[in-house]
Amino acid sequence: MTESNSDSRWPGAAERPVVKEMNLNRHSQYWEECSKFVKRCMYAKAKNIPNNLHEDIIQEVMYKVTKYLPDFHFQCALKTWLNLIIEHSIIDTHRKLRNDGRFNVHLGDPLNESDLEGGGFKTSEARSAEDVSVTNDELRNALAALLEYANTHSNPIRDRLIIRMVIFERHTHEETAKAAGCNAPVVGYVVREAQRYVREKMGHKL
Repeated sequence: MTESNSDSRWPGAAERPVVKEMNLNRHSQYWEECSKFVKRCMYAKAKNIPNNLHEDIIQEVMYKVTKYLPDFHFQCALKTWLNLIIEHSIIDTHRKLRNDGRFNVHLGDPLNESDLEGGGFKTSEARSAEDVSVTNDELRNALAALLEYANTHSNPIRDRLIIRMVIFERHTHEETAKAAGCNAPVVGYVVREAQRYVREKMGHKL
């Protein structure tokens, strides 16, 4: 692989041979390309994370990729899977900073809605995230509809957090409200509207 084919176009359309080689050879050049991709995405998403913590996040992401890549079964795009790991790691860092009193940005802050912020995701890791999203076609379609609902509203990061914690991780509305920086009635509203959206989209109850 040449440098001109790296980073933004990695891994290309043929993901299976890339993943196979990475699993077989920890010294493969594809690991370097993966690291470049992770760094680029992390820098784009972690704008509210102090610069001195960026390298720690990258190392944590690469550790998770190394650990869980053998369990990746191609039910979603490799880049989608990697971005899940990156988002979880950034959210975990936000949560730690907030709990330490070093970071206090509200999820609803209009200046930061394009960034990943807040916290409260359990560290379910990439394997669990993939398992949740691709158990079968029906669940995959339901998840896609839920994410579509969240992404078309004014606070997509908060709404994705609420949907994940309540619907998939079975947290209470109160627990979710605390993590999302809102109140329990808002959590209930988001969940009800998301479920209604899915019912209308799929034609049956979630």
